[in-house]
Amino acid sequence: MSFDRSQVLLGFLLYIPLIILEVRHYRRRGPALERVLGTCTDGQTPLPDKIRQFQRYSLTVSLLRGLFFGLLIIALAGPRWGQQLEMEYRRGVDVVFALDLSRSMEVTDASDGRSRLETGLSIAQDVARGAGDLRLGAAIGKGRGVLAVPLTYDTRTIEQFLESLSVSAITGWGTNLETLIDASAGAFQDGFPTSREIILFSDGEALSGTFGAAIDRLVSRGIRLSVVGLGTEQGGVVPGSPSVAEAPVSFRRGEPLRNAAERTGGLYLDGNDPDTGSRLMASLRALGRTSGIQGYRQEAKARWRLFVLAALMLWGIARSLGLERRGHG
Repeated sequence: MSFDRSQVLLGFLLYIPLIILEVRHYRRRGPALERVLGTCTDGQTPLPDKIRQFQRYSLTVSLLRGLFFGLLIIALAGPRWGQQLEMEYRRGVDVVFALDLSRSMEVTDASDGRSRLETGLSIAQDVARGAGDLRLGAAIGKGRGVLAVPLTYDTRTIEQFLESLSVSAITGWGTNLETLIDASAGAFQDGFPTSREIILFSDGEALSGTFGAAIDRLVSRGIRLSVVGLGTEQGGVVPGSPSVAEAPVSFRRGEPLRNAAERTGGLYLDGNDPDTGSRLMASLRALGRTSGIQGYRQEAKARWRLFVLAALMLWGIARSLGLERRGHG
């Protein structure tokens, strides 16, 4: 047996003080009843048989109610056992642009004199204009990642956002590709059956965070990552330094970006290639054509309904005993 929300089972810890209180109450109930009932009206001794009968009735009702709440806790935990075939279906394609806005993205080491960020934004805009019926979103990152535009069919919103973007759009220092990937993945709803892809625009200068851990999480959720590597292997000077001698040089780190894309089944593309935008669109169209029934998978059956049904039956029995007792009274 497995549980969808095993932490809910911690609710059984509440039973320990409740059981202690119930035992103490049960022990004190006999003398208390004797004091309340007193003697019969004809002057005979107290009514021990009726007292014991009432105690057994009270104990039975307490047990039924305890089992009722226990079964509800198990139902809320989402118990599963056994196997069943589930049909996998994906409808449409959701794409999130993940844009690295670190200082190194301002380096102008492309042959056309544009910065790395300008090159990436140009490619992203081409994809947005040809998106068709894709849902698009955008995340930006520097020292941390932020989902800037949730998934939408309004491609004009995405285009306007990309047109206004610069490295000053988010504050922070350094580069943390892990949080950028996590913020992008947060746009997808696991319960919404779509093919999901993140397109990362970066030079690979990950100065903090654990990029590999973020990729592991993408693989576990079935999210594909494609990467547009920006910059050159020769590198360029990062602008904004007080002097040329102190200016750091930034290089494109293509190998970790390529490995990340391959692990998720995505593409690694050179941002300096003029065909990068068209290749991305061709890949997304192919992904859209494969949407639909994907096949079948084995999954443990959800059994929470059985526990809810059993709990309702116990509650009904407890209620009927109470009504019967009041009828006799």
